Amino acid sequence: MYLNLFTLLLAAFVLVSALPGEASAAAPFSFTTGLLDKTLAASTQAQTNRIHALQDELVTLQKQEQEWDHSITVQHNQNKETLAALSKQAKAIDAAQLAKLEEDVLRTRERYKPLLSRYTAINKQIEDVRPLKNKSLNTMLRLQATALKIPAQLARADIQSKEKAHRAAKDKASKATKDIRDRLEDINTTNVQIKAKMSAVQSSRKSLSPLWSAFKKSAKKGDAIGVQSTMSSMVSLQRQVNDEKQRIYKLETSVRDKLATIKKDTG
Repeated sequence: MYLNLFTLLLAAFVLVSALPGEASAAAPFSFTTGLLDKTLAASTQAQTNRIHALQDELVTLQKQEQEWDHSITVQHNQNKETLAALSKQAKAIDAAQLAKLEEDVLRTRERYKPLLSRYTAINKQIEDVRPLKNKSLNTMLRLQATALKIPAQLARADIQSKEKAHRAAKDKASKATKDIRDRLEDINTTNVQIKAKMSAVQSSRKSLSPLWSAFKKSAKKGDAIGVQSTMSSMVSLQRQVNDEKQRIYKLETSVRDKLATIKKDTG
C-alpha cells in the first residue's frame, strides 16, 4: 500500500518544530563594579589571582555559550526550513504524478466503456439466441462480434497498460517512501537526543542559580574561600553546559546533513 511521503515528512517536521527554536540561556551572571571589592581586600595575593582567573574563565565560558546558542538557533531554523520545503515538494510531486496516472486510468476506461459494453452485449446475445437455431440472426451477431473483437482487445490492452503504469508508480513511490521513512526515523532519533541534551542543560542551569546566590552572599561577607568555592563550582557547571550545547550543535548539523541527502535523492 502506498505510503504518503508528505505525511511522513510532516510528522518529522512536527518533531523538529517542537524542539527549542532558541537554545535559550539565562542572562549572563553580571559581575557588577564593587561586587568583589570586600572579598579581594581580605584576600591573599594567591586568592586574588585565583578569584580573577575564575571570574575571567566564567565570563569567557558564558560568552562561548552565547555563541553556541546562536549557532544552534541558526542551524535549527535552517533545518526546519529545509524540512518544510521537502514536505511541500513531496506533497506536490505525489499529488501531481499519482493523480495524473489515476486520471488516465479512469479516462481510458470511460472512453472504451461503450465499445466494451457493446462487445459484451453482442456476445451475450449470441449465447441467448443459440437455442433458437436462427442461422441468419446468429450469423449477423457473429459478424458484429468479429468486427468488434480486435478493437475490444486493443481497448482492454490500453486500459491494462494504464493500470499497470499506475500500479508501478505506486509501487515505486511506496519503496522510495519506505527508504525515506527509515531516514526520517533516524532524524527523529537524533531530535530525541537533542531534546534530552536540552533537558540536561536546563538541569545544569537550575544548579547554577543557587550557586550564584551563594557566591553573592559570600562576596558580601568578604568570604574569599566561599567565593572561590562557589565560583569554581559555577565554572565546572558552565563547562558542562557548553559541552552539552556543543553536542547539540553537532546533532543539529547531523540533521542538516541527513536532510540534504534526502533532498538530493528526492529532487
